[in-house]
Amino acid sequence: MLPFLRQLFSDNRRDGSRMVSSALLVAFGGLLYRDHPLGIVTAAGAGILALAWFLLYLGLEKKR
Repeated sequence: MLPFLRQLFSDNRRDGSRMVSSALLVAFGGLLYRDHPLGIVTAAGAGILALAWFLLYLGLEKKR
């Protein structure tokens, strides 16, 4: 994965899950305007970011 993307992500699971859910919310918001080019770009960009952050989230360890 790109090293600078890891720097943009959190080190704990709670904040990481918030970041993933926020990116998903923006992606679904962009899908509401899928008839406009800016909506498509927003949905695609936020969706790719959410997927990348989700993969980083899976790598975080649970604290007990």
